[in-house]
Amino acid sequence: MASNPYIRDLEGQLIEVTDLNEAIRQTAGYICILYQQQEPALQEFAKKRQRYWKDIFQQLGRLKAKLEAGELSQLSTGGFPPNNEQS
Repeated sequence: MASNPYIRDLEGQLIEVTDLNEAIRQTAGYICILYQQQEPALQEFAKKRQRYWKDIFQQLGRLKAKLEAGELSQLSTGGFPPNNEQS
């Protein structure tokens, strides 16, 4: 039985993907919410979070494409073994 795939965020943290379709849906929602941020004091924070969530969304999309292409064996840990974190 293969374990869940992993991705690495912009801050270097390893994230386990337990439900790929739900992760894509939620990430798209975060991006939409941040686009609606108009308060000047929060715009810089929103820009940073926008980059973060767009990167996560793109990684999830690539992961889904690889899974659909049948490259599952290479993605069982997303290239990052959970007990051997990369720096």
